[in-house]
Amino acid sequence: MGCHAVQPRHGGEQVDGVHMEGMAGAERSRVGVWLVVLLLHGVLGGWLARQTLQPAATPLPTSIAVQLLPTVAPEAPAQARPVSPTRQPPRPLPALSRHAAARPARAPAVLAATHAAGTTTTTAPAQATASSADTRVQPVSAEPAQPPQPPSSEPGFAADYLHNPAPGYPPASRRNGEEGRVLLRVRVSAAGLAEAVEVYHGSGFSRLDEAAREVVAGWRFIPARRGGSAIASSVIVPITFRLGH
Repeated sequence: MGCHAVQPRHGGEQVDGVHMEGMAGAERSRVGVWLVVLLLHGVLGGWLARQTLQPAATPLPTSIAVQLLPTVAPEAPAQARPVSPTRQPPRPLPALSRHAAARPARAPAVLAATHAAGTTTTTAPAQATASSADTRVQPVSAEPAQPPQPPSSEPGFAADYLHNPAPGYPPASRRNGEEGRVLLRVRVSAAGLAEAVEVYHGSGFSRLDEAAREVVAGWRFIPARRGGSAIASSVIVPITFRLGH
C-alpha cells in the first residue's frame, strides 16, 4: 500500500489571512466614522450649550428727558366791545333872552297870549278830542244782525190766468202701466220765471220724472213778495201721473 503524505495547504492560509486583514480594516473604518460622528456631536452640543447659557443682549432702556413747564393760564378771549350807537350832538337851543330864561314857567303863557291875539280860540276841539278818546276806550256793543224776514207770500202757480199746461203722459209709461207722484223744487225769479227745476222726490219711474220736469220748466209763476216787492224764492210743485181705469 502506498502512503501519501499530507502536505500543508499554504495557499488557503494566505487567503484566510487576507480575509482577516480586510475585516480588520473595515472594522477600523467603522470605528473611525463613529469617532468622527461623536466628535461632531460633541462640538455641536458644546456650541449649543454656549448659545443657551449666554444671556441675550438686553437693549438698554432709552432715556427720556422730561421737563416740567410752568402752567400758563389760558388767555380769556377778548370780549367784543359793544358797539354803542353814535349819538348825534344835541342841537343847540336858540338863545333866549335873560328875561325869558329867568322865568321859563311863564313862557307858554306868553306864547298863548301872542297866538290868541291873532285868532279866536275855543275849547270845543279839545273836548271833542277827549270824547273821541273815551269812545275808543269804551267797547262798542254791536247788535246782532237781524235774520232776513221770510217772504210775506209764497210763489204761486195754480192761477187760471197763468195758463200752465199739464204734463203729457209718456206713451211708454202708459203701455207699461207706470203711475206715480213727482215733487219738483222750482226756483222762481222775481219776474215769475222758472230759473231752475230739479226732482225733489221721484215717482220711481225716470220717464215720468223727466216729463214733469220738462213741462214745469216752461211754466209761469206768481213771484213771492216781501214788503210789497217781488223777490226770488223756491216752491215745491207736485205732479201726479195716474192712468184712467
